Amino acid sequence: MARPAGARNHDFDEKRTKLLDTLTNHALDADLRRPSLRQFAIAAGASEPTLRHYFGDRQGVVVAILENIGRRGTPIWNMIAEPAETPTEALEQYFRIAETGMRHANFTRAHAFGLIEGIAEEKAGKAYLRHILEPALKSIMDKLGNTPNGPTSENALRAAAMAAMAPLLVMSIHQDLLGGDTEAPIDSQSMIRNIQAWLGAGITT
Repeated sequence: MARPAGARNHDFDEKRTKLLDTLTNHALDADLRRPSLRQFAIAAGASEPTLRHYFGDRQGVVVAILENIGRRGTPIWNMIAEPAETPTEALEQYFRIAETGMRHANFTRAHAFGLIEGIAEEKAGKAYLRHILEPALKSIMDKLGNTPNGPTSENALRAAAMAAMAPLLVMSIHQDLLGGDTEAPIDSQSMIRNIQAWLGAGITT
């Protein structure tokens, strides 16, 4: 007996999760060119109707990918959020974790995918903000807010989080995605040390 139109198969969630992991890996590894639904389907080894069945449409695919990237990032954000003994130590810990992410994880591509899709489509933009950008900023805010003598007001914590994260994001996009590693190389370790020192001095003043 045929399944009624719109009805879900018994292993819907399992198959959707498997497809989503493949799509997420593709989004983080492929050229950042806003793939069509057809290109997403090819990357997932599925048909367009299959993707529509599990995600609705292309926008549904993108939003699901951003949500999945956020789930993957949660353990790192939890690690970052752990308080330190002093604000200076908190910044040292954050920049050490962030630099490792820049070098060995998909930090740059996750944000680039979210920015490219989010600027083009409002729903994707809100998903990037909700599932990736805000959790990343909040992890820094939580770390500093729970560290003795750290900033106390919401505005000060948000300013400190943005001041810590934004230079690393711009630097990694500059070097890794825009060809800066050959056109205008940056000594990332020296850059991070300077940012850490300046920001640390500002927070502890």
